[in-house]
Amino acid sequence: MSYRKRIQSTVAAAFAAAATVSAAASAEPLTYFTWAGYDDPAFRKPFTEKYGDNGVNFSFFSSPDEAFAKLKGGFQADIAHACLHDVRKWKEAGLIKPIDTAKVTTFGDLIPSLRDAEALTLDGQQWMIPWEWGASSVIYRTDKADLKEQSYAVLVDPAYQGRTALADAFDEVFQVAAILADVENPLELKEEEFALVEQKMREMRGNARFIWTEPSQLEQALASGEVDVAWGWPNSFAALKKQNVPVNFMLEPKEGLVTWQCGFTISATSTAPEAQLYDFIDALEAPESGEALVNNFGYGHSNQKALERVSKERLQELGLGGDANETIQNGNLMGPMPDEQRQRLIETWTQIKAGG
Repeated sequence: MSYRKRIQSTVAAAFAAAATVSAAASAEPLTYFTWAGYDDPAFRKPFTEKYGDNGVNFSFFSSPDEAFAKLKGGFQADIAHACLHDVRKWKEAGLIKPIDTAKVTTFGDLIPSLRDAEALTLDGQQWMIPWEWGASSVIYRTDKADLKEQSYAVLVDPAYQGRTALADAFDEVFQVAAILADVENPLELKEEEFALVEQKMREMRGNARFIWTEPSQLEQALASGEVDVAWGWPNSFAALKKQNVPVNFMLEPKEGLVTWQCGFTISATSTAPEAQLYDFIDALEAPESGEALVNNFGYGHSNQKALERVSKERLQELGLGGDANETIQNGNLMGPMPDEQRQRLIETWTQIKAGG
């Protein structure tokens, strides 16, 4: 090829690339339905580079049950953030549609034990792409709470009456109550175990000063000294450490950690172009996005290449230094439970929250 033709070819390719980026940037923004805080720009840089700063609109929910209710009520979303225990329920309600894993270019880099979890593949199809994983646990002020042992029992300890806080997250509250009630299998309760779980829920609520709906509420209360002990997430622990608040995250409770896995579903009401949906998923699954997730939120990322970008010391500090599968499976994994059990327990917890 002559020099002139090479120049012409290069210029044509550049114009084609620019046109592609311009067309992508002019696309309608997709709607991402998620928890507050997940609009961190560091989590989606590849998507922003292609679609511009306005390529996505965010709509927030405070709990998976709220998200389910809104989606069932007709709320239009494109990508909905769900967790392992939500998938079957959302799928059976017709709220999400199958994902073509061949179109997720990062799929092969995802940690197999997370990617291939049985709860994500129903009827031979993939319904959620895992993104983040980790543990929820107790966050406590080391200068105020004198814990004799690392145990979730601190949440029902009369010594901390009015000095604790709980998350407005049914599945987590239930899991802790079931652990403290020492039931055999929280996801399949025996009839006589319902009363035991209810009693622990009442004790937890009776001890709590308040129930938080946004991590910022929890962080402000711990930072100000309003509460000494709280149920929380790694992102709050990371945020408080950055503020030099003397806190610890209970990584080795004697009962075992409460573990979870969440990710992306495609809403059945999505109107976004398919390419745009998969570009969004790939952007958040990119190694640089995962590195930001670990460092900014303290969560594990499903892309193994993302974890390789984070120092071993940092991973150990966050309880993410071991094998992801072992961390999740050896804990008290929040998973799906029978609908009848779940509804019965939700009604119980709703009454308890309201003082009934």
